[in-house]
Amino acid sequence: MSTEKTDAIENTEDISTAADGEVSEPENDAAAETAAEEKQTPAETVRKETAAFDVAENDESEAAPQDTDSSDEAPEQTIKRELETDGEAGTDTQTGQEEAAAEEPETESETDPETEEIKEIKKRIRERKKEKKRKARRRKTVFWTALSIIALTVAGFIFSLSGFFTVDSIEVQGNSHFTSEEIINIAHAVPGHNLLYNPGSKTITDYLEQNPYIKSASVLRKLPSTLVIVVEEREEAISFNYDDDYLIMDDEGILLKKTRTEPKVTSVSGLVVTKLRLGDTVGTENQQMFSRLLRLVRAMKAADMYFVSIDMTGYEEDMSVKAYIYDKLVVKTDYESLVTNLKNGRLHKIVEKLFEDDIRRGTITFGEDGSASFEPGI
Repeated sequence: MSTEKTDAIENTEDISTAADGEVSEPENDAAAETAAEEKQTPAETVRKETAAFDVAENDESEAAPQDTDSSDEAPEQTIKRELETDGEAGTDTQTGQEEAAAEEPETESETDPETEEIKEIKKRIRERKKEKKRKARRRKTVFWTALSIIALTVAGFIFSLSGFFTVDSIEVQGNSHFTSEEIINIAHAVPGHNLLYNPGSKTITDYLEQNPYIKSASVLRKLPSTLVIVVEEREEAISFNYDDDYLIMDDEGILLKKTRTEPKVTSVSGLVVTKLRLGDTVGTENQQMFSRLLRLVRAMKAADMYFVSIDMTGYEEDMSVKAYIYDKLVVKTDYESLVTNLKNGRLHKIVEKLFEDDIRRGTITFGEDGSASFEPGI
């Protein structure tokens, strides 16, 4: 009896050991299946569950055939609900991912100040590069422009020194008393000088203005090789008797010449000369009367009248003046009346009327009231 009990106990331990081994193996398999299921997609999971439901359905149909319809309907509805739930979950997940992807750039652009700062820095770098290029272009333009100007200046200077601008002709303008040849000789002007840099302008004007008849002189250039001398001459206006000579002056009293030849200008008497020098104003004992005489001469010239002679002898007594149109046709009046009737043209009209009537002798007088009278001469 004890032997059988012992054998029973040993068999029980073997069964326990075997049972323990058999239990451990299913536990390892379950862990492996769990890991595999975690890697499976929802579709594979659905397929497996569907298969499991089929197996369960077959078992139930064998055990209870009367419940076939009800058991078939429950798994299908369950599967459909699970599929719809998975589809909606997937759709919601995909939609959320798309919206998150669409909103992500805006969020970054709106909330990322570093990105905006980087863009601004890049923009400034591009602008600086453009500005540097513009400055470089301007520097090049300035450089080449300056170089061109310098080159043209040097070339022009070299060309100006060539024989193209050498004076080969001289012209004279404004002369009436002297001929052009006489002006050129007085000026010591000669051809052969460079017209641009050495025309001898100062030398020419100095020589000319030393002559009493030359009031002013200037030198012009007529390219490429002509020198032009422009003069303003003094005109002979009156003459004084001075011993056996004649002193010739212009209407400003400048002594132009002293000669023994009687000049064809208005002869003045009644003044005593005290100083004379060529090119200077003549000095007299009564400079006020001399100044009045010059004023009368300028009025005569402006009125286009010509007096052969003017007698100022009675000026100091009663300011009377005698102005001879011809040797036998004289205007006898006071100084102011003579100047006034010269300026207003009345004397000119009276003389024209006398010439029309072929009258060459007589005396014209003007009263204090401005009236005029004529007394024929014999």
